[in-house]
Amino acid sequence: MEICINPAEKMTPVERKQAIEDGKAYDRIRCIPAMGELKSQVGGQTIWDMWHDPRKIAEIEVSAFNRFGHDQMMIGPNSYGIADALGADVIYAEDKLPYIGKNCLKDYQELSGYEPLDAKKDDRIKTFLNAAEILADCAAPYVPITASVGGPMTIASYLRGVEYLLRDCKREPEQVHRLLRLVTDSEKSCMKAMGKYGFSIAMADPVANPELIGPKYYKEFAYPYMKELTDYAYEVTGKKANLHMCGRTYSIWKYFSQLNVQFLSLDNAIDLNRAKEELSPYLAIAGNVPPVEVVMNGTKEEIFQSVQECVCIGKQMEQGYVLSTGCEIPYGTALSQIDWFMEAARQYG
Repeated sequence: MEICINPAEKMTPVERKQAIEDGKAYDRIRCIPAMGELKSQVGGQTIWDMWHDPRKIAEIEVSAFNRFGHDQMMIGPNSYGIADALGADVIYAEDKLPYIGKNCLKDYQELSGYEPLDAKKDDRIKTFLNAAEILADCAAPYVPITASVGGPMTIASYLRGVEYLLRDCKREPEQVHRLLRLVTDSEKSCMKAMGKYGFSIAMADPVANPELIGPKYYKEFAYPYMKELTDYAYEVTGKKANLHMCGRTYSIWKYFSQLNVQFLSLDNAIDLNRAKEELSPYLAIAGNVPPVEVVMNGTKEEIFQSVQECVCIGKQMEQGYVLSTGCEIPYGTALSQIDWFMEAARQYG
């Protein structure tokens, strides 16, 4: 697999990232559209392949980069991969996004039969480690690579079920903590295994959205484990993690400044100007072009306008800014829309 740098670029993504960190001149801001399974469309692979075939996982990442020239490759295991390895009923279709079938954890007494994952021995996780080995060899000299490990509350919900998990936070909080400890230790094992390849860590925990669980439960059940994980990611990789949070997270912003993260990716529901004022003194910010209204369904002019608006605010961020989408761009989006997004990034960034 051969890496091709876009002829419009003056630097590789690795060179660009290093120049920004060193305070040296660089050609444009970093741009990381959240593409998820959409990347499989570039090389004509299936979503099943993207979750099960190490060689094709690597080929998907390289094909997508060679077309778009974005600033970060990302592989799993993600929340679904870790939940799957822990016994969740993850349904993988040929060309549909993964989803959860039946709840596998019917009763917390069953937790006594669970052990945290050993990422180096688990066959499900080794799929992604094998892909990491391929990419570390062919792509890492040119493009920063991140391994996503999902988020504790989200993985726990894939095992227990969202409704039951939220109910249990009130009725059986000690059992929820038992489950979150299992999940967190499993994520840490995956982080340590990925650290061998020099990758950074990405996390996203949509079920920890305060619009879903409320700020009280976020503080008790989500924040302590996310803090532990961001600290551990830095310990085992030497790099700060990236974190994406869905929804209107204003009520929990006070916790974000305490997390050991490289940048915080914000939903397009968030006012980027407010994030500039309240968060950018403490954290680099990524975001937050609307993925559906603008990137998937917008015209070229609308994409350029939204990118320009975000970049204009982003350039005022005290700790730095990464151009991105507010959440994942839907599978099925025309690839030309991503081409326009990257073209706008090169023009305004």
